[in-house]
Amino acid sequence: MDFLFDLVRVSVPSMKLRLLGSTVCIRMHPQEVACWRSAGHWAEGVQIGPSSLDRWSYRLELTSGPNWNVTAEPGHLVVVVPCAAVRDWTDSEAVTLEHLTPWGTRLILEKDLPRRLLRPGNADREPTGDQKTSRAMP
Repeated sequence: MDFLFDLVRVSVPSMKLRLLGSTVCIRMHPQEVACWRSAGHWAEGVQIGPSSLDRWSYRLELTSGPNWNVTAEPGHLVVVVPCAAVRDWTDSEAVTLEHLTPWGTRLILEKDLPRRLLRPGNADREPTGDQKTSRAMP
C-alpha cells in the first residue's frame, strides 16, 4: 500500500516527525490538521537513499473508535487517533495531544503555532510572528 500517493494534496506546510527514545512527536500546521480531520488521514515521507525502497513514510489516521494505535511496517509508521480526541484537541487552546501506549511508546501531536515569546530588546513587548511556541520535546 502506498501511503503517500493516495492523498490529494493541497498547498500546505509539511507536518514534522520527531523521534526521541520511545517518544513519537508529530507537529502539524493548522491547515494540515483541518485537512486530516476532513480526509480522515494525512501522510508525509522522506527519501533516505537513491532507491524507491529507500522512502520512509509516516501517516496519521482517524478512527471512530475510542482506541489509539501505532504500528510500524517496513518503511512506514502509522498512528491511529480517535476522532473524538482530535475534535476536542483542535477545538481547544491545548497545543499538545498526548497518549501513552500500554507498551510504553509516548505519542504526541502538536499544533505548530506562532511563539508567544518576546523578541530580546523589544520595548513594546510584542511577540514576533516567526517564533514558535515551546514544545513537549526538546
